[in-house]
Amino acid sequence: MNVLRTVLFDNLGLKLVALLLAVLVYLNVYTDRPATMIVSFPIQITDLADSLALSGPVPAAVQAQLRGTAKQLIRLRVSEPPLKVSLGGVGAGRFERALGIEDLPLPQGVDLQLDRMVSPRTLELEVDRKISRELPVAITLQGQPAAVWNGKVELRPPRVIVTGPAAAVAALDSVRLPSLSLDGRRDTLTLALAPQALPDWCVIQPDHVEVWVPLEPGITRRLTLAVESPPRGASIQIDPPRVSAIVTAPRRLISEALAGARATWDTSGALPAGGSRRAAVRPVAPLPEGIVVRYTPDSVTVSRQSR
Repeated sequence: MNVLRTVLFDNLGLKLVALLLAVLVYLNVYTDRPATMIVSFPIQITDLADSLALSGPVPAAVQAQLRGTAKQLIRLRVSEPPLKVSLGGVGAGRFERALGIEDLPLPQGVDLQLDRMVSPRTLELEVDRKISRELPVAITLQGQPAAVWNGKVELRPPRVIVTGPAAAVAALDSVRLPSLSLDGRRDTLTLALAPQALPDWCVIQPDHVEVWVPLEPGITRRLTLAVESPPRGASIQIDPPRVSAIVTAPRRLISEALAGARATWDTSGALPAGGSRRAAVRPVAPLPEGIVVRYTPDSVTVSRQSR
């Protein structure tokens, strides 16, 4: 046992170094063997005039099947040198260019052979005029906050500048921000949001919009109200005659909200004698900003007595 331990662990550091050197020598010899590999070259567009912009999709990279030593191919695959495509002197319209071995950014002095261009074999680009437009910003708010909200939202700035290819920019009517949930929010909300996906090659200035949603901690009270008939409601019977009102308002407005709480009904069209219909319950007067009232039930049956 002691002999085995001595063989395994004596001069352990030296043995590990020797093993590492052996692996490196093996890899060096192995990667000097001929190999075939598909290598990607990211496309980089250069020299496009400031008055022009690309339009639509552009291939992210060109793939080519190359032959050489495994060492050369691995080094090339790891470094991924960009394939530069110059658009100097190109005008608006369709641009096509066949790709070959001479276009690939292969290192000097390295003997590599092209077996085939995998994709794309022809580079096809759309070039359009570049324009700028000022567009409104839009956002969708979802959910119900746990505080009082007057329904307002402020976008800062409310309009942004969109720059990009003419056809894509002309088709826009607004710049939309991601939808924002207010569920459970209790305090004023301020967020900086970037727009949802814009068309290819479009950018906005500024690149973020501040969203401000004013929320106030609220107080909720429940009270019972008699449902009043509007002036035209002579000889009207209401069932049920009373409803529960759930009043939510900021602390500073709760007294005003409770003092002015009244309910009436609203139905479209005249009610004929002897007829009845369901009518929505609503406040008698418009509610001050920041006060919310819900009724239970939210509708009543309205009947007109026959003469």
